Amino acid sequence: MELCIDNLNNVLETKKSLFNELMSIFEFYVSFHIFRELTECVQYLHKKDIIHRDLKPDNVLISMDGRIKLCDFGLSKEVPNCDPFKESKAEHTADVGDLSYQAPEAQTNEYNHLIDIYSLSLIGAQIYGFDTNDILDGNPQTQIH
Repeated sequence: MELCIDNLNNVLETKKSLFNELMSIFEFYVSFHIFRELTECVQYLHKKDIIHRDLKPDNVLISMDGRIKLCDFGLSKEVPNCDPFKESKAEHTADVGDLSYQAPEAQTNEYNHLIDIYSLSLIGAQIYGFDTNDILDGNPQTQIH
């Protein structure tokens, strides 16, 4: 019998392991793409002085070509001088948007564009596979603090 380097079972196991590793890398890049595009959408809104106020996965669409689109601007609000580097707050309607993704300060009537960043961070955690059930199932304000 001639000397062989491996058997089919080992090759299949290696292939399976390699496939799982490649899928993990692929999933990471898909997650990165989705989150990056979503972040760019929110950044665009803020540059146009708009706060979405209802960011959640249901309001993030994925087009046939893999592009990310934001929808449901029913609660959005134009806020003059929505500068991402200023912490100034303006008076707005309290308790807008999905409570699960709502920033704590949104329960007051004084907040700024950072409420979108809070929601974006929760969505990002979900995109990257973190368990956010503890935050999203209950009152997020008490879960995070």
